[in-house]
Amino acid sequence: MAKWEIRGLFGNEFAMGRAIEELKKHEGYDWQVLDRRNLSVRLPKRDAKIEGIVKRTFEICHGWVESEAPLGKYDKVRQSEKEKKLKKERSKAAH
Repeated sequence: MAKWEIRGLFGNEFAMGRAIEELKKHEGYDWQVLDRRNLSVRLPKRDAKIEGIVKRTFEICHGWVESEAPLGKYDKVRQSEKEKKLKKERSKAAH
């Protein structure tokens, strides 16, 4: 079974820092800071209990779930969207 990822987006660095401190209190997943406001929590497999803990932590710390999907799917979707937008802009500029 594929790894599962929950991505969170926070309004500021302080809020994300609070979420990280809470997440450190639990086990069963890894987390990675993606940038100043984005956090990725990676689970070895889908687990409703752990997902609930992560989502509730995001909510309490004034963040929200941006994506819940198999690891890597979010990046593929975003890349596809960027390519479509670029293609549209190029076609618009050519006319």
